[in-house]
Amino acid sequence: MNITRYAWCFSHGVFHTFPEGDTPWCTATWIAFTATTRIDALAAKHAAYGDAQFLHDLPADKQIEVIGIAEARTGQL
Repeated sequence: MNITRYAWCFSHGVFHTFPEGDTPWCTATWIAFTATTRIDALAAKHAAYGDAQFLHDLPADKQIEVIGIAEARTGQL
C-alpha cells in the first residue's frame, strides 16, 4: 500500500505530496499533516493555520512555529 505524506508548503503556497519513505524533494518551508486524504490534510491545515497560503500570511507567532518545525525537520537548529 502506497502511503502519501501531505504537506502544506508556505514557501510555494500549495500542497506537496511525498511518498512515505522517500526523501522529500522540496527543501522550502513546509508542514506535514497526518491525514489519509488531501481533503483531510486541508482540513488539518485550515484548523492549524487558517486560510494562510504563504508564511507572511501568518501572524508572527505562527510564522515562528512553522519555521521552527521546518528547521527541526531539516536539522538546521
